[in-house]
Order: sequence, then C-alpha cells, then structure tokens
Amino acid sequence: MPTTYNKRQDSEGLWEVYDGESEEAVIVDGMPLSGLDEVEANEAIRRLKRGELTSDNIPPTAQSGWPPAKDGI
Repeated sequence: MPTTYNKRQDSEGLWEVYDGESEEAVIVDGMPLSGLDEVEANEAIRRLKRGELTSDNIPPTAQSGWPPAKDGI
C-alpha cells in the first residue's frame, strides 16, 4: 500500500507532515517537514504524492506501494 501522508497542527498553530502509518514526521533532505503554515504543508503533501519530493525516512517500497498486498490489491 502506498504511503499516506497527512498533516497535523501543533499547539502553536504550525503544521507538520507525517506518515499516516508510522505517524513519524516526514524528513526531506535531512529536515523534518514541520513548523509549516497550512499552505506549505498541503503543497509538501501534494509534492510527496507526485514523487517530486522524496522522504528520507519512509522506505521506497512503502512510498511506491510495492510489493502489492497479499491479495494483489
């Protein structure tokens, strides 16, 4: 199953992009995607889904959805 990216807001009103399965903050080029405004977080999620950004801490197989689930879905 491909990685699901989500965002969450911290107590200061800033946003963090995280992996929906592990709930870890996504790291790109050594920097966590946190401390963002909502527009930046949405753009980061869009770019991650399109493959324009690559997470340092989410395995490539999880990002791509390969291998497929046991039932082939």
